[in-house]
Amino acid sequence: FNPPTTGHEKLIQKVVSVAGTNPYRIYPSQSQNQKKDPLPFALKVAYMRKMFPKYARNIIADRNLKTALDIAVKLHNEGFENLMMVVGSDRVKEFETLLNKYNGKKGTHGFYDFNSIKVVSAGDRDPDADDVSGMSASKMRAAAGENDFDSFKKGLPSGFKQGEKLFKDVRDGMG
Repeated sequence: FNPPTTGHEKLIQKVVSVAGTNPYRIYPSQSQNQKKDPLPFALKVAYMRKMFPKYARNIIADRNLKTALDIAVKLHNEGFENLMMVVGSDRVKEFETLLNKYNGKKGTHGFYDFNSIKVVSAGDRDPDADDVSGMSASKMRAAAGENDFDSFKKGLPSGFKQGEKLFKDVRDGMG
């Protein structure tokens, strides 16, 4: 989500469809660096909530939740019995292995014990596509780095009014 794009909206919609009538949450990462994560966490979350207002209440900004294990512990402590995580297709195996490895085991991260853990692919992204399925934060950062607002705005939802401000903030974050 750094910066958030129309492609991320597709990801959130996948989370909503997988959740069905169950509660769902979106946990943005807190990493920040000039190259891949130019927006600070709080600013990124603020943009996400403005860009995707329909899902704003489900976008979680908890500085104590830094890893997938932290989130699993928190959800377990809240009484959830089953965990489902939606990730990019390239990360399914990684998170399946990690989350199942510690299920029912105490560790430095804390403790969680779910009846089931399922990691679901958000679907494949086509990096060559010109529509939402091909949009990525990498393309947006590249456009910002080249000072190309016209290309940058292609990754923004049509109703989003703060595109120029986001563009400037991404450029500033990239140095």
